[in-house]
Amino acid sequence: MIRNPLLLKEFRQRMRTVRAPIVVFGYVFGMALFTFFLLYENVQGQLTLLLPQRSEQVFLTLSLVQMTVAGFLTPAFAAGSISGERERRTLAVLLTTPLSPFGILAGKILSSTALLVLLLVVTLPLYSLVFLFGGAVPGEVVAVFAFQLFTILVIAALSVCWSTLVLRSGWSTVLSYATVAWMLVFTGVVGYGLQLVAQRYPLDQFLAGWGTFLLSLNPLWVMALLEAAVTGPPHAWVWFSLVYGGLCVVLMIASVWRLRPQVLRFLPLRPEADERNYQ
Repeated sequence: MIRNPLLLKEFRQRMRTVRAPIVVFGYVFGMALFTFFLLYENVQGQLTLLLPQRSEQVFLTLSLVQMTVAGFLTPAFAAGSISGERERRTLAVLLTTPLSPFGILAGKILSSTALLVLLLVVTLPLYSLVFLFGGAVPGEVVAVFAFQLFTILVIAALSVCWSTLVLRSGWSTVLSYATVAWMLVFTGVVGYGLQLVAQRYPLDQFLAGWGTFLLSLNPLWVMALLEAAVTGPPHAWVWFSLVYGGLCVVLMIASVWRLRPQVLRFLPLRPEADERNYQ
């Protein structure tokens, strides 16, 4: 943070507003009501009937809902980070600072995920309620929390890259939410559809393979797999990390070239461009 003054400045701007505590309070209050409703509903109002199996269902539902909400909230904080600087005509000033293009992108990504990470941390006591009733083991809680952090970081990185590659905040917002819809909706619906077709026609292993491939790109399905709620390849999270991590690296290189084309002048087949075309 000391070596990246942009990150420190973004932290102060985002956390010292009135909106930050209101968002945190509203999120925790809503998730607490939802958690207590699930616990009450699962025991039909008889608290002496708390069972680990039912608490495990509460843990799964709570983690899936939190992942969905955090996934759709992330573009709201990251989609206009670079394009907003350009529209306010402050991007040229930012590029004249000693910060490298990668430092600018890293500062925008980390600052846009700060509030979301805080939302995940403040809901840990709700997970502890389920943990007390025996619905989950500590390893599952740590794995789910780490996977949620990684997914939020991936969505924020992709949103910041779209914000850098396109010139308008409107288009970057559309592309960011299209990416989230691909990750959370399309891969799940099409993946389950292909697996249902493969179950009806067992000889068609091609559809089953594509269904598993698409499901391994869905963070909700991978998180359910980590909680042993569905069956699938045990290391699907590795494939998820490699695919989206590789996509982030490719878009980051393109974003660095977009901000300062001279950085990639050593590449033999680089496209000709000048940063003045982007200002």
